[in-house]
Amino acid sequence: MVEYTMIERALDAFQQPVSLEHIQAMCQRAFGEDRALISVKELGGGGHNNTYRVVLADMAPVILRVSPAHGPHLAQHEINLMRNEQYVQPFLAPIAPLMPKTLMIDFTQQLIKRDYMFQTCMEGELWSDIENELTLEEDLALYRQMAEIASIIHGIEGETFGQPLIGRTFDTWSAQVIHSLENSIRDIEAVQLDAADMCALLDLVLAHQDLLDEVRQPRLLHGDLWTFNLLVKRGGEHQVPAICAVLDSDRCWWGDPLADWTMFLLHIKATESPDPKVVAGTQAFWQTYATGAEPSDPSAQFRLHVYYGMNFGGARLELYRQHNHARVSQTYQRMQEILDFLQR
Repeated sequence: MVEYTMIERALDAFQQPVSLEHIQAMCQRAFGEDRALISVKELGGGGHNNTYRVVLADMAPVILRVSPAHGPHLAQHEINLMRNEQYVQPFLAPIAPLMPKTLMIDFTQQLIKRDYMFQTCMEGELWSDIENELTLEEDLALYRQMAEIASIIHGIEGETFGQPLIGRTFDTWSAQVIHSLENSIRDIEAVQLDAADMCALLDLVLAHQDLLDEVRQPRLLHGDLWTFNLLVKRGGEHQVPAICAVLDSDRCWWGDPLADWTMFLLHIKATESPDPKVVAGTQAFWQTYATGAEPSDPSAQFRLHVYYGMNFGGARLELYRQHNHARVSQTYQRMQEILDFLQR
């Protein structure tokens, strides 16, 4: 009897479970029909793929990730993210020791109408799970390490802006930003939410494309680098913890490093977190990051606030799918603050 533990979700939840029968078939395809399946445990934390820790006979545990099925519930930038992750792996060579190794990928959709992959199971604890247990010194050390990893990723140069495998690419950064905003507006309106503030942001971008096009070199952005995607190992007494794995690189794309999701979360944590330790962590990040500080010149501040608005648009759709209507409303307030800043 296979031990199968799954996360209970509502019938209309974005993430839909994968049956044990399907998981058994995936394991047989990946590792052979004679490899006995012992246990399957669904892991929480992620909001896109279903992720399982799988134990099979006579081999180390593996991770199975299964993408959502295609459909109108997906935003434009969420289609074929797993395929994007596979495309981007060679570009992440500078942090290869921190990355899970791919064991098998199946994009045929013969067994199930969803993409899936098996990866090595990385050791460590999710930073987000142990944040409250860490001292200030330990937390600051991890923020500095995250800054170093972000700097390495952002130092990887590309040829075009966007996502070459799964989306359109552009020779100019302003064209990519306009495309992203147009997609976000369509996605928000498709679920019957008001996108007037996003349209206003798009108008400002159209009027100031020159400020965006000061960014000429596409650089790799992780798209999801934060505490919930970083595994850490805690050492003994007087030893600071170390980041030992970077997970979920499926949202990587090419653009301005300031547009990376990490920079947006740094801004949110620095301005909204009630925890002084978190605020101090954001400061430690910027002190260690390649630029040494958040840029303050007018052009960079304009771009930063455009990116904040872009990310609030994406967050609005995600929060709506989670039925978190209070926080959906908050996105409108924050967007108005961004528009007020850009229009002054």
